[in-house]
Amino acid sequence: MAKDFDKVLVSIEGLTKTFPGDVVALENVSIDIARGEFTAILGENGAGKSTLVKILYGVYVADKGVIRIEGREVQIKNPTDAIKNGIVMVSQIPQLIDRLTVEENLSLSLARLGLLSSPRKLRKTIEEVSGKLKTKIDPTAKVWSLTYTQKQIVEIIRAVMLGAKLLILDEALTYLPLEERRKFYAYLKEFKEQGGAVVFTTHKIPEALEVADRIYVLRRGRLVGSLTREEATLDKVRELMFGEAAKQITYERFSEPYSVPPGRSIIEVKNLRVLGDFEELAVRDVSLVVREGEIVGIAGVVGNGQRELLEAVVGLRPVSGGAIIIDGVEITRKGVSTTRELGVGFIPDQPLRYAASSENTVLENIAALFSRKNLIIRWNEMKSLTQKLIREFAIWPPREEAHVKLLSGGNIMKVVVSREITYARKALVAYNPTRGLDEVTATHVRRCIRNKAEKERVAVLFASEDLDEVLQLSDSVYVMNSGKLYGPFDPVKTPREEIEKFMVV
Repeated sequence: MAKDFDKVLVSIEGLTKTFPGDVVALENVSIDIARGEFTAILGENGAGKSTLVKILYGVYVADKGVIRIEGREVQIKNPTDAIKNGIVMVSQIPQLIDRLTVEENLSLSLARLGLLSSPRKLRKTIEEVSGKLKTKIDPTAKVWSLTYTQKQIVEIIRAVMLGAKLLILDEALTYLPLEERRKFYAYLKEFKEQGGAVVFTTHKIPEALEVADRIYVLRRGRLVGSLTREEATLDKVRELMFGEAAKQITYERFSEPYSVPPGRSIIEVKNLRVLGDFEELAVRDVSLVVREGEIVGIAGVVGNGQRELLEAVVGLRPVSGGAIIIDGVEITRKGVSTTRELGVGFIPDQPLRYAASSENTVLENIAALFSRKNLIIRWNEMKSLTQKLIREFAIWPPREEAHVKLLSGGNIMKVVVSREITYARKALVAYNPTRGLDEVTATHVRRCIRNKAEKERVAVLFASEDLDEVLQLSDSVYVMNSGKLYGPFDPVKTPREEIEKFMVV
């Protein structure tokens, strides 16, 4: 049956992609993306959803399959090809040059495609789009000075200026506060009403149910379901994604705050001042204490100093003032080795930057941390531990000799999270500990962290842009905004709206 390409903007037929090591990312996947629709692509970690959108955007090239745009078969070998065909992608991490201004970033994007725009036209577009999103963007502002929300607005502005017909959002809006997400979706609704199409990937199924016109579900690289808005329910989507494992998902608290009384102070931060990547003051006189067996959660929109605070606590970032004490030992300016030797685990939200070596195997990445002190690796012991973690955290593919670079982003995160939770003896410091993880794995990770605090009396300090996670897991909640710390708040008694107010003021 012939397709109606007046309605179908992009048609994908028989898409297959295999990575080295016989890792099948996609197998014979066919989907249609219609004009004027939100299309959600869902799946557990390693399901292939990011591979699919990266093929559409030219980051990867498929081994087999056909892509048609408006009925015309196209070859998309790189992002430039994609953009020329009207496909633009906005990622979870903004792809902007921090040292340049908003204007310079947008001009550079246009120039790379041989397009020119006068400063007057550029500023007019910035004003129009940011106005519709109810956020003012200064065209002359350096990108590093913008909030995360503002950076995503710049990405949307770039997509508009590049003439996007299909806008891909790869986990791009997931960690924005609800109010900010709704502003974006209101604008995107206007975009699709003008004939555009939006494809988005997300790990938050309720988000997809709220806005998607059609949902495609991938599992282990295969398409296992296609649901319209009317057909889709939370239980049905979860069953397609996880099968029986869906019963493990919960957003209820595992226990009441301080159900096990905390002990002595383990992490102490006193009047801490920390500079950001561009010598701006990112952490402003922050003080807090995390006690034995206590979980302290920090909520906040990305870019408000949480990352710099946690990196300073574990010794990855120098401090300009104040003190950090771990288990009675002042570790200020003593570096990450001292912190590690005290038994502190650290989960960063960018594992390939700080926590994992892409060129090494899963086994080697886990063994390296446990051999830091004596530099002797007991390979049989490490192999046994690695196999245990692979089973417990459902790392895919389930082979300890698999190179990390062949794993999906979510599975790389699983390697790091499983290792760091196991390693933590005194304290665990984490930034977005479940970012990029599917619901089943995220629930398991949060339960492991709760057990680590309650049963092993480990002190936990974490920050997350996912407010649901902070409220589910924490004994005490703070909000970080513009480098300052507000709180503490009771995660059960404090209204959610009150906490969100501090996040966006």
